[in-house]
Amino acid sequence: MIPSVEPIRQFLAERFGPVEGVTILQGGSWSSAYSFLAGTRELVLRVGHHREDFEKELIAASWGEPALQVPDVLELGEAFDCHYIVSQHHHGTKLADLEPSRIPAAIEGLFEVLASIRRVVLPGHGFGIWHGPDVDAPASTWSEYLCGVADRDENRLVDWRYKLSLQSRANTAFRLGCSTLLAKAGDLPAIRGLVHADLLLNHLVGPDNSITAVFDWGNALAGDPLYDIAWIVYCIPWFPAIDRRQVLDLTRQHFPDDDVDRLLPLYELHIAVASLQYMAFAEDLPGLESTADRIAQLLSGEDR
Repeated sequence: MIPSVEPIRQFLAERFGPVEGVTILQGGSWSSAYSFLAGTRELVLRVGHHREDFEKELIAASWGEPALQVPDVLELGEAFDCHYIVSQHHHGTKLADLEPSRIPAAIEGLFEVLASIRRVVLPGHGFGIWHGPDVDAPASTWSEYLCGVADRDENRLVDWRYKLSLQSRANTAFRLGCSTLLAKAGDLPAIRGLVHADLLLNHLVGPDNSITAVFDWGNALAGDPLYDIAWIVYCIPWFPAIDRRQVLDLTRQHFPDDDVDRLLPLYELHIAVASLQYMAFAEDLPGLESTADRIAQLLSGEDR
């Protein structure tokens, strides 16, 4: 979004005085990120068009769960015809960059984070993607949210319906996935817990394999926290060092009351169907094909 470091450096100097080491970081799909040093403080600036994502970061930073290390937020405002947020810079390594030998310990640390997420008492009402400042979400039940995936608006994923309609196999998989959700998602837990909904990609691992930061809460939901574990399991093909059996064993150990066998495949199916919408928007043709394959596996029961 902001290709040059120099206007970023000038903006930061106006806000924080002399700054050093302004460096472009790997951003997300909807924002650009920069690290910098202001005096002795190591900070991160993110710039994006969606203020609601940054407002959720501010809310998440207030929860205060010791094992849930959400970066403190210093500022939230407008700049560069966008919105910006400045937060504390945490250090660590992304899971995708860890040596395979460290992955099992990192996954154990991630389950401590999942347990902390479940201890957060989420304010507001409704299910699905919540928004600040009241943390309300639009669906009246968790089932309504999952079954309403086909009604996703195009405010952010512009023209996803039209683009998906051009890809026959992916479009067929989408319609079949939606009809299966409608048939099977009528009896779901009524619990209104916190769900990060993108945890595997948005945390940092320290040298001792503890989780040093959890960030990017833009997709966070109100619903069944087992959905976060479905995200981990769903993403294993992209993280082959993750042992599915370990994840399922830890799930049953930490959360023995979860209906894993029935609900996990259903939540994975919802993730796959929603992924088709994003990939259609992004015109990711290989992704559409591989996700159509994944939906076929989930519907056949082969992905268990």
